[in-house]
Amino acid sequence: MSGVTSRERRARHTTTPPAPGPRRRKGSGRRWRGYRAVVSFAGFLVVWHVAAEYLVANPLFLAGPISTVQAVGTMWADGTLQQDLLVSADEFLKGFGAGLVAGVLLGLLLGTSRRAKDYIDPLINGLYATPLVALAPLFILWFGIGETKTVLLVFMLVVLPIAINTDAGIRATDPQHLEAARSFGASRLQLFTMVRFPTSVSFLVAGIRMGIGRGLIGVVVGELFGSQSGLGYRILVSSQYFQTDVLLAGVLIFSVTGVLLVKIFEWLERRVAPWQSGQG
Repeated sequence: MSGVTSRERRARHTTTPPAPGPRRRKGSGRRWRGYRAVVSFAGFLVVWHVAAEYLVANPLFLAGPISTVQAVGTMWADGTLQQDLLVSADEFLKGFGAGLVAGVLLGLLLGTSRRAKDYIDPLINGLYATPLVALAPLFILWFGIGETKTVLLVFMLVVLPIAINTDAGIRATDPQHLEAARSFGASRLQLFTMVRFPTSVSFLVAGIRMGIGRGLIGVVVGELFGSQSGLGYRILVSSQYFQTDVLLAGVLIFSVTGVLLVKIFEWLERRVAPWQSGQG
């Protein structure tokens, strides 16, 4: 031991840091997710085409994707698609916009007030478990055959999941974060705007995603009963005349609309709250 120099002794205790691995480019994960989505959609189209051409082999029962897209083009050419889109979009935006505002406000009330939650929460749970679409015929008796019944149905289907998820997000705030903010003298308003609400953003987006799907269903159901226009009305008429390609065209438009709206709100979440979506 006496023959070991101090330089050799330091070299023994010095660890060599591992070589840095290949750096992952920013955005590569998001690009791969986009590729996977394209592959998934392409696989769905292939399965749809095979089922329509070889398993069912009767366009009366199942139209293929090519026939469905051609039906969309035909409806666009004669102007019926634009008219139906305007009617359905107007009803959806009115009902969804009102449901979004009311759902957020109601969720904030439930999440910040224990007394309000005790009074309102049983009603919220009861309404959420109620098949509201079954009330569409009653809405015709109450509000007539205009757009009011459809807007109200969309509103009722949208407001509940948004309120429930906003309430859950507010109550999911880490108590240690609240105590840390209070120790720095944060006011009640600052606790809400800087701690509670940012925590609830991902919950709110989840509620909005649920509300989009339920709202689109509300548009279809509302237009199936006592309407004279709209995509839901077009689906009803095409089913009565066994126009399967037109029926599936309407369904496809609703599906694509739902996907696009969800992607828009996910993009907004990444911009408004990057720490929630793993982009920070």
